[in-house]
Amino acid sequence: MDYTKMSETLIETLKLKGKPVAISLLKREIDIPEDLQKIEIPRRYCQMLQDARFNDTVTFATMGEHACKGGAAAIGLQDYPDKIKSGELYFDKLGKEISLSVAKRVVDNMPRPAPGSTVATIVAPLDNTPTRPDVIIVIGNTLVARRIAHSVIYRRGGRMTANFAGIQSTCADATGSPYITGEVNISIGCDGAAKNAGLKDDEMVIGIPEEQLEDITNILKMKAGVWNDWMRS
Repeated sequence: MDYTKMSETLIETLKLKGKPVAISLLKREIDIPEDLQKIEIPRRYCQMLQDARFNDTVTFATMGEHACKGGAAAIGLQDYPDKIKSGELYFDKLGKEISLSVAKRVVDNMPRPAPGSTVATIVAPLDNTPTRPDVIIVIGNTLVARRIAHSVIYRRGGRMTANFAGIQSTCADATGSPYITGEVNISIGCDGAAKNAGLKDDEMVIGIPEEQLEDITNILKMKAGVWNDWMRS
């Protein structure tokens, strides 16, 4: 696949700020490219995304290089730490839910690969990914999300269902969900990504399974201009 051309199509048709980001959740050590070096200073997963999006950074990391263990768990590197798994973090510290049991129910329903099923991650600009990615993340405004939704249902029909909780948007919503379901997911972002990685208040996070990327970009190239012209006429 020509990821460079697909990246260009996404940027041009969706008028993106920054680049689409390719995510590889590596399952076996033999699949790790030999020339990649692990980062020296741990970073949060959402920060790695923004590094790739705006700075063309390719980040290779194992569990030890992921500073946010909740994010690491949401992409299969480990299980949730006890304070997250119990709901304590979201109830006691962050006050996101009314009770501990409600907070635990939120965590229990987070979409994610099995704990320990990922041995390492590669986060890279789509046009410079060293491996075939599992998920592509696009960050943009509501029109960006809408055009991607239009592209998904253009051939398939039906409706889209977005799965989010306003928590763990880049890791669980935009990576874990499309990875385990094979379906595009749209997230409204989260306070963690806003606080730690500079996600804007008007930005949404869209996760696209790699196997759908080519069709989506082809449809956008063919139809996005037509849709925009009609909308603004």
